[in-house]
Amino acid sequence: MQSWQTDLLNLQLSLSVKPMFKYVGSIDRIRQMVSLGDGLMGKVAIPKGTERESVTLPGAEFEAEWIGVEGTDPERVVLYLPGGAFIVRMPNVHSAMVSKLCRNANAKALMVYYRLAPEHPFPACLDDAILAYQWLLDQGIPAEKIAIAGDSAGGGLTLSTLLAIKQRSLPMPGCAYMLSPLLDVSDHAPSRWKNAASDAALPAPQNRAINPRPMYLGENAPEDPMVSPINGDFTGLPPLYIQVSDSEMLLDDSLRLARRGHSYDVEVTVDLWHKVPHVWQIFGFLPESREALEKSAKFLRDNTL
Repeated sequence: MQSWQTDLLNLQLSLSVKPMFKYVGSIDRIRQMVSLGDGLMGKVAIPKGTERESVTLPGAEFEAEWIGVEGTDPERVVLYLPGGAFIVRMPNVHSAMVSKLCRNANAKALMVYYRLAPEHPFPACLDDAILAYQWLLDQGIPAEKIAIAGDSAGGGLTLSTLLAIKQRSLPMPGCAYMLSPLLDVSDHAPSRWKNAASDAALPAPQNRAINPRPMYLGENAPEDPMVSPINGDFTGLPPLYIQVSDSEMLLDDSLRLARRGHSYDVEVTVDLWHKVPHVWQIFGFLPESREALEKSAKFLRDNTL
């Protein structure tokens, strides 16, 4: 049973975030509203002792920063790909969550603010993620001590990055962690309409004032395994851990990943939560957020030895 804090949050999201995506038809306006919320609430949520350091990667056209906590293992690294429907970003909100993840996992994180659509459609984000991963390897960090993680759109990009790593014959990371991942941009999965009412944060695809999909796709087909990584060949992928809510529209993406992953003999664990909102882990005041990050941190520790 979900906590009373989650019940209140679901109500708040249904009255604020969901209407924003349903009625605001300007991407610039949405970015302004998201940035305002990130500035007001995100900075307050960042735990005391969090260390943030901007880093410039050679040849990169994107921003990145180290997120860390004093005393953690400097060679255990989480390459984190934040969500935002490929069109917005929330650096403070994500830094707050990733800082807690790092403390629990005894790791530091490289937060990659990959280029966004519509200014930079696919494959810009994937190119940025691969560049960052190659840079970590070039720094002498063993692949088996790297975990790739991401939420929502960044969760889908996490799986796309694993497929691209295999395609380029790079060494595989130790594991990957995905939070409510978007793995199929075609929007054909049944949960897109079955959970349209119960999803507290996102309106149904046909009810959104702005549809990020064509902005992100560019000239690429939605069935392309790199765009919709649920269609990929998972042979040789590392252990995967997914956390998803039973009330969100992206539920089927995670369930399909479990089924397809097992058919390729890949270790896939889907952790299903009850009536929590999309990417609830970013809401640090929720008991479910703390529990989810503790469970994911154990997975990261166990698979990046």
